[in-house]
Amino acid sequence: MRLIFRTLLTAAALAAALPALADGTDDGKKVYMTKSCMACHGMKGAKPVMTYPALAGQNEKYLLNQLKDIKAGKRVGTIDETTGHPFVQGMTDIMHLVDENDLKNVAKYLAEQKPGAPKALDPAPAPEEIAAGEAAYNSLGCKSCHGKDGMKPSTKTYPFLAGQNRAYLIRAMTEIRDKTRVNGQSKLMFGTIKKASDAEIAAMASWLSQIDRSAE
Repeated sequence: MRLIFRTLLTAAALAAALPALADGTDDGKKVYMTKSCMACHGMKGAKPVMTYPALAGQNEKYLLNQLKDIKAGKRVGTIDETTGHPFVQGMTDIMHLVDENDLKNVAKYLAEQKPGAPKALDPAPAPEEIAAGEAAYNSLGCKSCHGKDGMKPSTKTYPFLAGQNRAYLIRAMTEIRDKTRVNGQSKLMFGTIKKASDAEIAAMASWLSQIDRSAE
């Protein structure tokens, strides 16, 4: 009788674990934790370090497309002056360790994580800069793709911008404006972002970075 009871308990535990294993979430977490992703993007992708992007709660399709492009060598960008290598080099160097299924799983895992709360800027931007950032975002028509306040992309292949790391936003917008980054759907921004000055890009990044998506 005791053996039957133990068998039933084991079967129940396995059954409870099956949904997580089936949808790739656990496998994605394993990839994220063991392939050094956390070193740059933080716990669960919510607390990036330095100028790296926050990934938690990002659109799954957008993440997967970017991961595929990095693995294929299609996404390039500016050089990190502290290392002398492109900012994506760290990811490029580990891509031989993962296959397409790993990329799908980690994209799914990150998309399901809760976005982190905005990181307070130091020094805090002046109210005028925040207002200028919102004004530039609206006048350039960014919301047509990324939604009001960067909170609701019009398709799942576009990224959320709200709450993103300010330094990363500046780099990404500048790379696309200067056509250093041309992979995927970046080209769709060329006509818009070319109108933005460095000051407008910095202001938009300040404003967007302080929008809280963690409560959504």
